[in-house]
Amino acid sequence: MDKLPSLGIGGLPASASALIAGGVYLVAGSSPQLMEALLFANLPAANHGAMICSSERLPAPPVNTGWLDRCLASGRLLLLAPKPAGRSRPALPECLDELSRCRDQLRGAQDNLLLVLDHAENYLPLAKPQALRHQLQTARQWAASHGHRVLLLADSRKLNAATLALLHQEARDCAGLAHAQRAGDDAFSWQISHWLGDGAPEPALAYALERNADGALEARRDDDDLSLRPANDNLQVLATRASLSGGGAPSPLWQLHDDLPQLMDAARGAVAASVLLDTAGKQPRALAEAVAALRQQCGRRLKIAVREVGNRRLRQNEEQLLLRLGANIVLPAELRLSSVINLIQALQPAVFPLHPAQTAPQLHAASQPLDDRGYLSPRRFAAAVRETVERSRAIGILNTLVTLQPAQGISPREVLEQGRFQRAGDLCTADNEQVYLFLFACNAAGVNAALRHLFRLPVADLAESELRDSDADGILLTLSRLAERADLPDYSPALSEAEHAPPASPAAPARIPLRRAPLRRRDA
Repeated sequence: MDKLPSLGIGGLPASASALIAGGVYLVAGSSPQLMEALLFANLPAANHGAMICSSERLPAPPVNTGWLDRCLASGRLLLLAPKPAGRSRPALPECLDELSRCRDQLRGAQDNLLLVLDHAENYLPLAKPQALRHQLQTARQWAASHGHRVLLLADSRKLNAATLALLHQEARDCAGLAHAQRAGDDAFSWQISHWLGDGAPEPALAYALERNADGALEARRDDDDLSLRPANDNLQVLATRASLSGGGAPSPLWQLHDDLPQLMDAARGAVAASVLLDTAGKQPRALAEAVAALRQQCGRRLKIAVREVGNRRLRQNEEQLLLRLGANIVLPAELRLSSVINLIQALQPAVFPLHPAQTAPQLHAASQPLDDRGYLSPRRFAAAVRETVERSRAIGILNTLVTLQPAQGISPREVLEQGRFQRAGDLCTADNEQVYLFLFACNAAGVNAALRHLFRLPVADLAESELRDSDADGILLTLSRLAERADLPDYSPALSEAEHAPPASPAAPARIPLRRAPLRRRDA
């Protein structure tokens, strides 16, 4: 018995991949890489009969076009480009008939053609259910009367949820129906609604696919990855009410939940939905644990967004922790609700990247600042900052080292006395000439705001110049040079004495804060 033409996807049984004569099959997919692999690698390698393909795609690496070149050279494969988008295109039955007339250009047997029509959505009246049903029925009758096999490839990215559901409903009488989705780098979910192949009809099944070294599709052997499950919830959004600032659901696809435990329970079984959390009234650790739990139970295709709400702002180390534990994006409070909704929609095709294996406790430890704050002696400062930089760089936290050159007439100790370090992890020290400030989890964009809160006087009144470094290697180099010096002073006793000095008596003149007088010309 001759082998039936098939999709050629390795590892799929013939009952789920073979194409019977007179059958119309529909594959809806959202991944260009998957469609290219199917068109230019799998189908040419698996089919030795006459095949006519209409597609505007071109093969791209890593697809090995060896079988494609052989089929074209032997004359058993004809590749055609569709009419330009600006010109009117025929209905599906007329398009199939037009393609079949090109069989005279093929060599050898011309019966039982395999006709492959890419971007089939362009030939179907998707806005008219009755017309869609009629065209698919006519296409099935045409294929059965001629004995040809028809494979329709539709780009599901161009179809909204309602249109895609309609297409699936009207295609239930086709010989086969499958839906493919990207599930990671060169990984795909292949969901079969039904398939009439070689043997008994194949019921609804799901497979995990990947591309091999030749760029061809094949079934994965280890398909226990959560992200490879079939998904019907791509457009669904689960959100806390606080994340929308008390507003209503933007559309019926949004489900609002009163609190985080309720949302966590509703997200069980989600695969590719979107989740919108908020920071209002939540402790950072509880929010981080919720993000990690959602990512672990739902897989990499779940989209998790965290929105700052109210007065609760996230520090950079808290943001980086959430992003490493599983959040796709952190949305600042200044972002308008309409922009938040647009960003959630834009996240639909996102897949959470794989990071180097680190446990949640390791990530938490890397994101935390030291308990120290304020002044440390130079060598203690160098050791503490080095430890912080090396630990926090593992999860992408940016810190900044600011070197101040005190203004003329002001000593490094007097600059330090003006400091008021309140955030854990923000440290300072000084040598005989310069003052060093370490700002934990503060990138270059946040330095100005941080400096305004660190000193009682403007930095411009205390220092004549400053040097900022947010590069981890640059910070470590400065620390090494500082620690190597032998004449490092320790201002701890003087600063402690100034901090605990009793307030001036009423009879004594008040201490005048340090200020730089403006320069004046002699003839002014």
